[in-house]
Amino acid sequence: MRNTIIARRYAKALFEISSERSILERVFAEIVSFEESLKANTNFRLFMNSQDVSKKEKQAKLEKALQDRISNVFFNFLLVLLRKNRETILSDIAREFQWMVDKRQKRMRAFATTAVPLDKKAVKNLKAALDTAFGYDIQLQNHVDESILGGVIVNVDGKLLDGSLKSQLAILKSQLIEKTNHK
Repeated sequence: MRNTIIARRYAKALFEISSERSILERVFAEIVSFEESLKANTNFRLFMNSQDVSKKEKQAKLEKALQDRISNVFFNFLLVLLRKNRETILSDIAREFQWMVDKRQKRMRAFATTAVPLDKKAVKNLKAALDTAFGYDIQLQNHVDESILGGVIVNVDGKLLDGSLKSQLAILKSQLIEKTNHK
């Protein structure tokens, strides 16, 4: 919980300065790209998160690799994280920053879990229904989980809409047991 609060503060600072300088979308793309690089490259992630590597060494590597390729705002933000020993919470900061950008852009992220992959028409229809229901531009991702048997489970910004066959069968079972116990 503490990391979330700290991450939110750093994300808010980055969000505000990016907004003031009218480079919010650019910084958003940079933080997403940097976070993806950390996830994809184990050596890079270990290097950045290592307490055995000095701040100066990390700064030198970042300068060499990124200084002319990213905005000064994001580059200086990374240097602040290094100075404050906060580089290990960059994933949390990126998640909070993404949430703030999405809110500003009236976007929400949603995950639809289905037993089989949704076709393009089903994704389009589900997205349209969610856009209308939530009043936001829903960014929908489909995940497959055969254990739900059928139907769909949608998670929109932490709100769970469970229309899976598995859940409906569990409710029916519970109701039958309750009726049997009352007789």
